[in-house]
Amino acid sequence: MKEVHKRMASLADDGTLRVLEENQSAVAVAAAKIANKPVALAALDPAKKGGALGYLEGQSLLRGISLAKEAGAPFVLMCQSAGADMTGSQLSLSGAGAVFRALHALETPRIYLSYGPCIGAAAYMATLSDVVLAVRGMSAFCLTGPKIVARAIYEEAILDEIGGAEAVARRGGIHLLANTTEAMEENCRKIVGFVKEKHVRPKDPMGEKDIETMEGIIDGIVDKESATILWPRWAPHTIALFARLKGMGVGIFANNPRVAAGVLDRAAAEKAATFYRLCDRFHLPVISLADTPGFLPGSVSEEEGVLKGGAAMIGAYLNHRWKKSTVAVGRVLGGSYMAMGCKEMGADAYYALKDAQIGVTGEDMAAEILHLRGKNIEEYRSMHLSIEAAKAEGLVDHILSPDALRESLWEALS
Repeated sequence: MKEVHKRMASLADDGTLRVLEENQSAVAVAAAKIANKPVALAALDPAKKGGALGYLEGQSLLRGISLAKEAGAPFVLMCQSAGADMTGSQLSLSGAGAVFRALHALETPRIYLSYGPCIGAAAYMATLSDVVLAVRGMSAFCLTGPKIVARAIYEEAILDEIGGAEAVARRGGIHLLANTTEAMEENCRKIVGFVKEKHVRPKDPMGEKDIETMEGIIDGIVDKESATILWPRWAPHTIALFARLKGMGVGIFANNPRVAAGVLDRAAAEKAATFYRLCDRFHLPVISLADTPGFLPGSVSEEEGVLKGGAAMIGAYLNHRWKKSTVAVGRVLGGSYMAMGCKEMGADAYYALKDAQIGVTGEDMAAEILHLRGKNIEEYRSMHLSIEAAKAEGLVDHILSPDALRESLWEALS
């Protein structure tokens, strides 16, 4: 029996495991009982690409979440994953965004068990769960692993320092920390034992400009002298403002690449979350202008709580009930594709400027991690970063010039 099957069988009540889906993806989906309660199980198989989350894995997870929703049963996710699949094209990001949205919307309990390192998108799935269970000395949660940290910010760090279970538990990211896998599974049985068996009813849906800077992009979108910038000294690598677009009130959240490259750290993420909630209270549509290398990696950033801040940002975006549109202005890498708003996360429209890039990681990082050279780097840029490829994959609705943004955004939000 495969290791992932052994894990599922070990967690489930004897004789109740029924594997429903196992294909070329790294995710197995099953129905089972735990503590004599029906559950939907999904397990990432680390033997397949390190359990990396690509488009197919995302589709399998969505089916597992759908099973939990239809049965009114808990969704139990058994995770060990290297994060987004760097070889799986931009659809890896699309798959992750769709899973984030489905997890957030699921009204039955979401229980997450970590069987090893859970990186990037896998770590975010933990933050979107109701209960997180882990094993001391085995589990780890972080946005970026040691290799990328070393390459990105020249910081030598080990996984346990960046996001080891002990450190994450101190930050409040783990509900129950066990000494062994068996003890973690027993903790899961105890938790599921408290679940009441009932179906839940889904909720009802609800003049010339300087265009070389983010400020210039904003000026080209909003009515003259209508902008009110909020919190100008808080997280200056982001910009948050109320403004009017052809008379319509809007909220705009943007990265500011002139300060710290527009990176998303805890402060930036918390500012975004606060702003999205404020726009929701004011019934304002939101425009997100994205130009960022992604979330700030490293042990200091993880210790400061970048994962929690990012989760708050994603949750606030998903909870915003009014119209939303996103524009890829420059780089949109890694988790920033989801956090800055995308179609899979509920954006009504996603536009891009012609020089923008969308991808799991930048070409320099990909070249080092995947050992790319010469023509292979050009191919990676064309296939996995270019905005044309993103449009072909369905991530982008239209590629626009800056002077076409104002009209397109007004049409999308009005």
